[in-house]
Amino acid sequence: VKRVAASCVWLASKLEESPRKAKQVLVVFHRMECRRENLPVEHLDFLSKRYSELKNDLIRTERHLLKEMGFVCHVEHPHKFISNYLATLGTDELRQEAWNLANDSLRTTLCVRFKSEVVACGVIYAAARRFQIPLPENPPWWLVFDADQNGIEEVCRVLAHVYTLPKAQYIPVCK
Repeated sequence: VKRVAASCVWLASKLEESPRKAKQVLVVFHRMECRRENLPVEHLDFLSKRYSELKNDLIRTERHLLKEMGFVCHVEHPHKFISNYLATLGTDELRQEAWNLANDSLRTTLCVRFKSEVVACGVIYAAARRFQIPLPENPPWWLVFDADQNGIEEVCRVLAHVYTLPKAQYIPVCK
């Protein structure tokens, strides 16, 4: 599990805007493992055989992940739909709130559970509810954007749950 988690983080960093070197990922996961096992945090020697094995294992596991995913690892973000949908609805005043909610949705599994169009509609709906701005109901506005009401409600439920969680605390990795 630890090996797959490290490989997933490394692969995800490559796919988004902040690629990391294998060394950086291995250092963080090594320190996390030391802390989890209540061991003294020791430095990972980059010239050691252990580091070489960990790096090769990381690369091998990444290849397995890519193979299992059929090398399809692109996730479409809901952000690209928000501006167009709001312009169509004539509710540009919701843009910043919907954008913020879309950012927060990336801390959940919504982007892999629903199409981006559904997540975009969900964050627009949540923003409209927050600012008490009515959206067209006849015909239902979400049908125009290829979304369904159940999906939108689930997006809102998941986001509402995220905001009930305690605020994340920073844990220094390096001393």
